[in-house]
Amino acid sequence: METIDSFKVIRLRLLPIQYTGYLRRLVIFSNFVFLTLVFMPKILGIAGKINLVYSIAPIIFSSFIGVFYSKLTKSLFVYEVSDIWPEELTVFRTPLWFIIGPIGKLVAKLSYIGPDIIIAIGNLAAAYISKEYRPKATVFAMPIGVDPNKFPRLSKDECRMELVNDGILPENLVNKFIILYSGLISNATRVENIACAANKLKDEKDVVFLIVGDGEGKQNLTRLKAEKNLDNFYLLAFQPREIMPGIISAADVCIVSLPPEPIFDVDVPTKFYEYLACCKPLIGISQGEVAEIITSSNIGRTAKAGDIDSLVDIIKELKNSPDLMETIKDNCNSTLHRFSLDSLASSFLNQLKLEESKRH
Repeated sequence: METIDSFKVIRLRLLPIQYTGYLRRLVIFSNFVFLTLVFMPKILGIAGKINLVYSIAPIIFSSFIGVFYSKLTKSLFVYEVSDIWPEELTVFRTPLWFIIGPIGKLVAKLSYIGPDIIIAIGNLAAAYISKEYRPKATVFAMPIGVDPNKFPRLSKDECRMELVNDGILPENLVNKFIILYSGLISNATRVENIACAANKLKDEKDVVFLIVGDGEGKQNLTRLKAEKNLDNFYLLAFQPREIMPGIISAADVCIVSLPPEPIFDVDVPTKFYEYLACCKPLIGISQGEVAEIITSSNIGRTAKAGDIDSLVDIIKELKNSPDLMETIKDNCNSTLHRFSLDSLASSFLNQLKLEESKRH
């Protein structure tokens, strides 16, 4: 056990097996459930009086743990569904989906029975859970959000010089129009769309693409960079979180890229909110909720996955429209309040009070 800020953190030692494949993950999740039940008396003894049980991960499994703890302590049970499982497994195109899909959906349906409140990461996710699974509990949309104090609006030029001096950013990028993608580089997120756009923009000598992150898809990006001789396409490894506000602020435009499968229309990744907090114009290679927020708030532009011509046109439009860029930045600033942690916490607290009143 350790104390972080005002929180007591109790860690459980799991089996030392690699977190890969369905079977290994199932074993790890089952191991976690087993230990939380075996050590329940000790955990509750350390925690003291409990008024709220909040479960988040591992997805689905944590709901069953939460039911036990909330019933035993007679406390409110909140279950956060950060991903729509098992539906999001479709992106991996596993040959066992005909088995995993139906069983997974049954288990997911059971996981929605126990909570008093189900937290979804956005409006579309909340609507999907309500329609597909029809839980009796309140389904409350609460975006991931962002702390604006940790991702402030900084000077682009100052951040670029600092990154150059620290050896993170090449010096020749100081006066370029930088398009940034940061985060997981997976085969599902189709980051190769950005490499294809870079290939079409080779003649735009002042436009460069900066990819920050790692994942199984990075090898493919490295190959595309070499094959197509993309001198305007830069790859960096994952960077420490504390310098990410500077990297984001050094960019002109930031890209959010999501898998094209319809189930991912409900996703809004953490990076979206970080870009928003830094007041960066956004390009969403996505549909669904990300596209809706970008369009309705006029904080950027959107393109469909694979539509490279549209992506290229958007980049040119933004690059050649300084007034539009400033308008979008101002719109980001005014939109930020909806997704600040303070605003979301206040909304969540009101919902908790409402649910608690129903119990008495």
